[in-house]
Amino acid sequence: QTMSPVAGLNTMLSGIHMNRHSLETVGHNITNATTDGYSRQNVNRVASASQTVYTQYGAAQVGTGTTAMAISRARDIYADHQYWKENATSGYFQYGATNLNKIESIFNDSKNNGVQNALEKFYSAWVDCSTTASTSTSRQNVINQGQILSERLANANTQLKNQITGIYDDLSLNISEINSITDQLVDLNESIMRTEAAGGEANDLCDQRDLLVDKLSGLMEVNVYEDAKGMYTVVSNGTSLVNGISKLTLELSMGIPNAEYGITDFNIQIKETGGMFDAGSGELQGQLDAVETSKRYMDTISDMAAFMLTSINEQH
Repeated sequence: QTMSPVAGLNTMLSGIHMNRHSLETVGHNITNATTDGYSRQNVNRVASASQTVYTQYGAAQVGTGTTAMAISRARDIYADHQYWKENATSGYFQYGATNLNKIESIFNDSKNNGVQNALEKFYSAWVDCSTTASTSTSRQNVINQGQILSERLANANTQLKNQITGIYDDLSLNISEINSITDQLVDLNESIMRTEAAGGEANDLCDQRDLLVDKLSGLMEVNVYEDAKGMYTVVSNGTSLVNGISKLTLELSMGIPNAEYGITDFNIQIKETGGMFDAGSGELQGQLDAVETSKRYMDTISDMAAFMLTSINEQH
């Protein structure tokens, strides 16, 4: 048996088709070079099934050209998991640093109008009064400087309270963003499952999904698992936020009045169950911890005021 006369032409034609597919993929890579989350794609070429021919020496296999086994993404899932882990840590410390910068501005005394300056002038007024107590202006200066110090402590405390309110506002915005991301992840899971079940390649959809996980990982601790259907399960600190085509919704709890600090506190809870949600890390956890950091500075102001109140009154 001999090969068909057009078999050689078909072999050459397969090479032309494969080179065209490769050029199209290169063009796709170039046009998406600046697309967020895009992964470079490769055409995985393999030799097409050979044809059996029979000669006087027996059967032989003759090549029939080349074909594409798949178009794959140049992406390392191990690197993705490492990035998601470290991105959560980065998001946590970045928000903490932002909060501390704001606290630093509250106590900044570079213009001599802060708490430190008021403390120094209050102390100086007492030193002057210790030698000129009989002078009414000296005594009045102590009172005036004490009032200034009291006002600046109260002002710093008010700014910290406002800062905590701002943190909870940021927290609410992040929760809305998280819910939007998980909605999109569910939609992409379904689209990817349908595309791949039909034998197609969902590379671009997978890129979009991984980009969303990148964003989510900056907000909370995430662990991602892919099932046999190509769908993601996204787990955050033991809670499955996304499971294939189902998801959980996060929300802020009802306000919790905190009379000790004169503020309203909030927790993060799961809407469907009412249970508390623990982000573990990321910007979300950084915001909750920033509230506690601001409270510690309010405690410091309170301790300063209480110490002076009791010690001065006792001496008086």
